[in-house]
Amino acid sequence: MNLADYIKTELPKWPNWLTVPLLKLNVFGPLVYGKEYKKILTHIDDGDPEKKLCDIVNFSIANVPYYRKRYKGLSIRSIAEFEREINFIDKDEVMAHWDEFQADGANLLRSVTGTTGGTSGKPLKLVLPQNRYAHSMAFWHKELEWFGWHYDARAVIRNHHLPEKRNYMINPILREIIFDAFRMSAPYAKRCLHTMKIYGVKYLHAYPSAAYQFLKLCHRQSLDTSFIRLCILTSEGVTNEQRFFIENELHIKIYSSYGHSEKLIMAGNCPHSSLYHIEENYGYCELVNTAGKVIKNAREAGELVGTTFINRLMPLIRYRTGDFSSYADSSCNVHGKKYRYLNGVQGRREKSLIYKADGTTTSLTALNLHGKVYEHIDGLQYAQTKKGELTVRIIRNESFSAEDELFLLHFHQEAMGAEAKINIQYVDRLEYQPNGKFLPLISTLNN
Repeated sequence: MNLADYIKTELPKWPNWLTVPLLKLNVFGPLVYGKEYKKILTHIDDGDPEKKLCDIVNFSIANVPYYRKRYKGLSIRSIAEFEREINFIDKDEVMAHWDEFQADGANLLRSVTGTTGGTSGKPLKLVLPQNRYAHSMAFWHKELEWFGWHYDARAVIRNHHLPEKRNYMINPILREIIFDAFRMSAPYAKRCLHTMKIYGVKYLHAYPSAAYQFLKLCHRQSLDTSFIRLCILTSEGVTNEQRFFIENELHIKIYSSYGHSEKLIMAGNCPHSSLYHIEENYGYCELVNTAGKVIKNAREAGELVGTTFINRLMPLIRYRTGDFSSYADSSCNVHGKKYRYLNGVQGRREKSLIYKADGTTTSLTALNLHGKVYEHIDGLQYAQTKKGELTVRIIRNESFSAEDELFLLHFHQEAMGAEAKINIQYVDRLEYQPNGKFLPLISTLNN
C-alpha cells in the first residue's frame, strides 16, 4: 500500500486521542498533498484539451495491445478524426480483453489496482497511476474553492463502518471528521451534529441520500444546522426532493459533482448555477445517443462517454459509462463560455434506495464492496420487496468460499441493521430489463 492510500484508508483508524492534536496541528493547507498535487493545481487550466486527447490516443495506439490491434498505423490529429475513427468501448469489452488494455512496459511499481463501485453487475478491475488522487483532488478542490472552502475540515458521511464504541474517526491529513452512515438514527444524528460544532466543521461531505437522512433527522429534532455552510454531495445524483429540502428549507448551499472510479470525467456546479461545469482538462467528455452518434445539441439526452488524459498504464478511450445526461441550453452567469455544461446526471446510480426495517434508507452506493471479494464472484444484484429484507444475488466463481459468504452476510447485516433479514441467493445469471439494461437493484419499493 502506497502512502496516499494509507493516508486515505488506514490513518483514520488511529485512536482519536492521537488524531485530534494532529488535526489541530495541520495548518499547512495544500502543502500536505505534495508536490505533484501543487503542480497540477498550478497548471490546472493550462493546455489544449484537443491536444491532450490526440496525445493519449496516439500513445495508446503505439503502446497498448488492444488499441494497436484495432488501429495500427492510425494517427489522430483532431477531435473530428477521433470521432470518425475511434470506436466506443464499455465495461464488458474491457473485461473480455483485460490483459490487452495494459500498456507495454508499464511500471507496475508506480501503479495501484482497484475496482469500479460494483453497483452494475461484476465490477471492472482497473490499473491506475499512484498519483490519481493528486489529479482528482486538484480539480475537486478547485471547484470547492468556488464556495469559499480553503482546506477547511469536513464532516464525512459516506461508506465508512466504524467500530461499535467509536462515534467518529478523524483523518488529520485530509482534515476529515468521519461518521458512520450505517448507524444513522435520531440520537446518532444529534451526536454527529454536536461533534461538528465542537470541531468548528462547516462543510458536510456525503452521499446525497446520507446527507438528506442526517439533516432530516436533525430537522425533526429542531436542531440548529445553520452553521453548516455547504453540503458537498458526490457519488449519487441529487434528487429534486433532496435539493429542495437542503437549499430551500435549511438554506444550505449544495456543491454536487459527477465523477467515477475510472477517472475519465469530472464536472461540478458552482455557487451561481446548479449546472455541472465540465472540467475539460481532466478528461475528454462526450454525450452519445442510442445510435452511437455524438450529441452536440442541448437538452438531447445521451450516455456519458469518457477518455482519460492521465492513465497511461491502462488507458480507457471512448469508454461508455452507463450514466446519462444532456447539455444545458444555458450557461453559468459567472463562468460563461469557459465551460460546457451538463444538466443533472441520471443512470445506474438512480433508484438506489434500500429500505431498512425502521423505514430509514441506506444508499446502494454505500453498499459498494470494493475489495478481493469481487475476485470471487462473477455478478451481484440486490432485490427488495419488503422493508428490512434484502436479497443479495450472487454469481459465484470457482474461487468463492464459505468465508466469502460469511463476509457478505456480515457486511450487509451491518449495513441494514441487526433487525434486518439478509438472504444470499446464488444464481446462474442476473435479472435484466426487457431492453437488455441491467438494474443493480430490483425493488418493488422504488416504483
